[in-house]
Amino acid sequence: MRLLHASHRPRDLYLARALIQAGHVVESLGSLDDAASASAGEDYDAVLLEVAAPADAPLAALSRRGERALLVLIADQASPAARTAALRAGADACLTRPVHVVELEARLTALARLAPTPSSAVATGLRFDAAGRKVVLGELSLVLPSREYALLAYMADHAGQVLSAEQILKHVWGEGDDPRPERVRTAVARLRLKLEAAFGRPLLATLRGHGYRLDIG
Repeated sequence: MRLLHASHRPRDLYLARALIQAGHVVESLGSLDDAASASAGEDYDAVLLEVAAPADAPLAALSRRGERALLVLIADQASPAARTAALRAGADACLTRPVHVVELEARLTALARLAPTPSSAVATGLRFDAAGRKVVLGELSLVLPSREYALLAYMADHAGQVLSAEQILKHVWGEGDDPRPERVRTAVARLRLKLEAAFGRPLLATLRGHGYRLDIG
């Protein structure tokens, strides 16, 4: 998943680092107030806000974005009434510390499962099981490493569209990782071979000089 993270304690990057080690792309901000503007127009799977209390989160600004990124609060303290108010104000989940990374990943996966699937992804016929990193096409299935699973899921969200190497690097690898386009080319080639072996067709197309596309149908 590509995650946007902000905390009321900007120097505390424990959660962000743990999620990165778990294979996610995490971009951390220096301020909670930056979350709404930073997420506008960007393709995040979820926005994670660490707050002292749910009322501290800029929920109104984030809810007005009209985007499908999940909004998850992690509060130092939160009464049942405060959690309820946060959910009604637009949060998809409101957790209290301590939160284990495995639990947070499971919560994000469950929320993503409930979210509407983009019509482009439906058109491919692919089904995704994030918990097991499994891709299903008809009666056939394929389990992928976390990075290849993230790559295929991202391309399925934009099936039929040509994605540049820069777009893929930003979403699947993150801003601070190795920015070389060759990395995308190698990953797409490896994934294409696995898809063809599992499903009998490569699914992924390379358009030289333009980018990569997951074919529909």
